[in-house]
Order: sequence, then C-alpha cells, then structure tokens
Amino acid sequence: MLLRPSHNSTVHYIRAFVAVDVGDAVRDALRPAVERLKLMGARVRWVPEANWHLTVKFLGDVDFNETGKIGKALQEVVATVPSFDLAFQGLHPFPPDRSPRVLVAGVADGSEALAKLHRIVDKRMGDFGVPGEIRSFKAHLTLARIRDRAGAERLWPALEKFNDRPFGTAFIEEAILYQSELEQGGAQYTRLATAPLA
Repeated sequence: MLLRPSHNSTVHYIRAFVAVDVGDAVRDALRPAVERLKLMGARVRWVPEANWHLTVKFLGDVDFNETGKIGKALQEVVATVPSFDLAFQGLHPFPPDRSPRVLVAGVADGSEALAKLHRIVDKRMGDFGVPGEIRSFKAHLTLARIRDRAGAERLWPALEKFNDRPFGTAFIEEAILYQSELEQGGAQYTRLATAPLA
C-alpha cells in the first residue's frame, strides 16, 4: 500500500491518475449545452473544458521518482488493448440517487471496452502498491462538481432536455498518466506519459 507523504519524508510524492481524453469532437458537441447550463447560476464548480477526461484508474499519492516506471508499465499493458470508440449521450447527476456528487455526460457505447482497460490497468498498478478498485467501474465524464444539493437542484429540470441528446464519439487510442495539482483556481493536470493502445 502506498504511504502518504509525511513532513519528515525526503520522497517527493505527487497525486496521479490514468485517464483517456475525450477529443475535440466531443468537446465541441458538449460546449453549447454546458454554456447554457452555466447561465442558470447553480451552486456547482464547473470543470474547465481543457480538463475533461474519463478516469481509468486513480493512483493516489505516488513517488515522483517511480513515475517513469509506472509510465513504462502502463505502456506495456495497454499495448495489448485494441483502440475503441466511446459514444457520449445525455447529461445527468451522478450517482443517480438522492446525494449526487457530480454532473456528468453519460457513455452510451464503448463502456465495456473502457471497463476492460480499467481492469487491466488496475491489476498492473498493483505492482506499484496501488490498491485495487473494490467498487464497480462506471464510465462517465465529469462536467461539474456539486457544492451543495439544494443549490444544484435548479439544474435538474433543465437536464431533462439533454437526457437523450448525443454528444459525439471519441476514438480512444491512448491512455495518459497525469499528475494532478490542486491550485487556487482548481486542479491542474500535467501529462507525464502517453501509452498507445493497439
């Protein structure tokens, strides 16, 4: 299991995750809907468009000196996975219960291929002390984080207009190892390694 950084540690830890990008076509399709929802003034924190991605595996705190090995391992394992399409459709709160945490774009097609990629990466990252995922993998693209349920409820009626709307298709041909840094303006992501799929 990975140890979190301590004040006395000389090891430089970073927060890292593996993700796939959604591509320009999906961004272009989602942008008008997101801009329209922003005008409603709901109490949510919108994810910057440049940060839109689908998380494959959250790694947590890892030793920066190990990221080269992690990137190489990622490249080796995903090279066996065929490239695939992800089709996006609908906007909805997630999880779909009384306490949603985020607003997402749903994945209409390709979720099984993404889940397979997740399982392979999840297993390989165990070699670096990253705990395996115990929850079922649910593919989704986070567009906003909900600050409080009451302040976000004004969005729900508007989302009905987008329930079945398609938002394009992304061709997934690589997985990316990112570093995440929390700054005053929000999370900043730095690409550490790119791993092409088959």
